[in-house]
Amino acid sequence: MQSFPVLHTNRLTLTALKTDDLDSLFSIFSDPLVTYFDGGKVMKTETQALHYINAYKDVTSISTTNAIRWGIRSKESMDLIGTVGFQNWNRTSSRAEIGAILSRGFWRDGYGLEAAKAVITYGFDHMRLHKIYAQTIEDNRAAVIRLEQLGFQKEGTFRDHVYLRNRYYHVLVYSLYQ
Repeated sequence: MQSFPVLHTNRLTLTALKTDDLDSLFSIFSDPLVTYFDGGKVMKTETQALHYINAYKDVTSISTTNAIRWGIRSKESMDLIGTVGFQNWNRTSSRAEIGAILSRGFWRDGYGLEAAKAVITYGFDHMRLHKIYAQTIEDNRAAVIRLEQLGFQKEGTFRDHVYLRNRYYHVLVYSLYQ
């Protein structure tokens, strides 16, 4: 990859993160409801947000992190409303894990689904993935519904796999194949 890919949907533009996104990214990731099912770790400082941006802001980060993360932007304003992308990219086995985070103000309007569809298409068509998988805490019903809407099939359950908020949670594993 020579330049960071830009993806377009009806309502969204997916781009590289940039330093100008610092305030928006910090606002999203410091919201405990947004990160509730994503490990529950909220960003506490803008320095953490800057590290996140620096980790994913250009094509060189793809080879060093085995991940690609797009900023999700509203086409109307080009404001950052979330992130979406792949991590744990295993080139030998042609698989990667998908994940997304959206600002609370954009929940339940199909933005996450729209962004995920674009990223899945990119993963299969340009990254030559054979398998895209996702992991989510069993209690995250919204994520389970979205994964099933995207055509993912449940492959299994890691029982008592994640310890958060003084209890263990089962983690569901979903996959989608080319």
